[in-house]
Parts: sequence; C-alpha cells; structure tokens
Amino acid sequence: MKNSDWLFLFFLAVYCLPICATAAEEQTSGAASNKQRFTPLIERTAKRYGVEAALVHALIKVESNYNPDAVSRAGAIGLMQLLPGTAADYGVESREALFDPALNVRAGTRHLKRLLKKYKNISRALAAYNAGEGSAVRFRRTGAYTETRKYTVSVIRYYQKYKKRGD
Repeated sequence: MKNSDWLFLFFLAVYCLPICATAAEEQTSGAASNKQRFTPLIERTAKRYGVEAALVHALIKVESNYNPDAVSRAGAIGLMQLLPGTAADYGVESREALFDPALNVRAGTRHLKRLLKKYKNISRALAAYNAGEGSAVRFRRTGAYTETRKYTVSVIRYYQKYKKRGD
C-alpha cells in the first residue's frame, strides 16, 4: 500500500466513520421514538382487526422502520408501505392519504388480515404482502424470489422478538 492509500484510510477513519455512526444512531433513535409514538395506534388497530400487534410491529419495522414518510422505489407509501392500488381496496382513495399513519396502518392491517385468512400461514401471507398475491403462489411452488424469502424471514424474526417482549 502506498502512503497516499494509508492517508486516505486514516482520513476515513478519523473524519467519516464518526459521521456515519452518528447518522446511524440518529436513524435508530428516530425509529425508536416513532415506534413509541405509533404503538398505541398499532395496538388499537391490530386489536380491532384481530391481528397480533407484534406481527404488525414486525411488518412495519421491516417495511419502513417506522418512518411514516417512507416511499419505496416501487411507489409503496407510509408505515406499512402500501401501494395506492392496494390501499384503494380498503377505501384509501388518494396517494397523499397514505402518508396519514392512521389510514396507512388501518388499510395495511386490514390487508394483512385478509392475506392471513386467505393463506392460513404467516410466511405465505407475508410473501403475498411483499411480492403480491400472484407472486406468492409462484413463490410457494418454486421457492424463488430471494428478496421475498429474506423479507419473510426478517419479519418473522422481529415478530418473534416483539412477541417475547410483549410489543
């Protein structure tokens, strides 16, 4: 390694890594305060629709990390990352309305409830939530969609963690 390479690595270690660590801490603390902020809404909505609050929390953690303003590359919006077309099935008529945490959690929880009832299996319901219902059937047959598999495992891990803690 040349001296200039060592100098560059030193610069990264001294100046950039602390900035990155601080940004990560801010993201984590923001998610924690949002989790606390939205917990009453999530618990009330989950109870209303007969879905475990721990599962709704886990889905929100993976989907948006509790960011009500999150927008995915695919156009999914809000805490539960709903596509406007899916949300319309539950009475949410505008894209902008999906930024309202109460409307988003209500529509997302109703959608999750419908998928749980349809698939009678949490993993399949989560795969359908992530990749769409048609994709979930193909996913079950082929075991494809690495992203969907990772997503499902991640949600289930958080679900188990939150269930133990009583979240």
